[in-house]
Amino acid sequence: MTLAGNNPSRRRGRWLAVGASIVLLLWAVGTVAFTYYYDNVPLADDSVGYPVVPVAELPPPVANAFIAAVDPDFYASDDSLITRRYAVLASGAGEQSGWRTWVMADKAEAGYTKTEILERYLNRADYGRGAVGLDAAARTYFDKPAAQLTVAEAALLAVQLHPDRPAPEAGWAQVLNTMVERGWLSPAERNGLTFPG
Repeated sequence: MTLAGNNPSRRRGRWLAVGASIVLLLWAVGTVAFTYYYDNVPLADDSVGYPVVPVAELPPPVANAFIAAVDPDFYASDDSLITRRYAVLASGAGEQSGWRTWVMADKAEAGYTKTEILERYLNRADYGRGAVGLDAAARTYFDKPAAQLTVAEAALLAVQLHPDRPAPEAGWAQVLNTMVERGWLSPAERNGLTFPG
């Protein structure tokens, strides 16, 4: 005969209740900590000390060349590579990625339009040869302002931002082919372009 206090099923029930309470407490503490952290990460700053090129000044195929190179699903995705790269650049984290970058990217997606994110990214990106920002890249590579870039020139600059960094001519062709696949450039327009250089 067992005493009521020593009943194994009753003890098991108490342990389950204690375990469930601990899990709920840890979940609540984690939620509060994450919310506090999330709220204290600032929205990515867009101030830079050099000329900024508004995306509205670029012909749509020129802007689309950069999207084709970096993240063709940019407009359809809530977790785009362009947004994440912008968050890394704006946070000054270099190539590091972590919670802070993720939170900044999430806040950018919620706080800016896709056009604003693209503009901020293109104007902070490093295009090589010491050219940071789209205006500097256009002037460094082609000795002209960004608003005067051709699709062929933009595709070559876009290769500098490609995640895989292909060889210039192969990357250039890949960018243009992606633009054709997405309907951002007609096959006839694509065939009429020659590699700048």
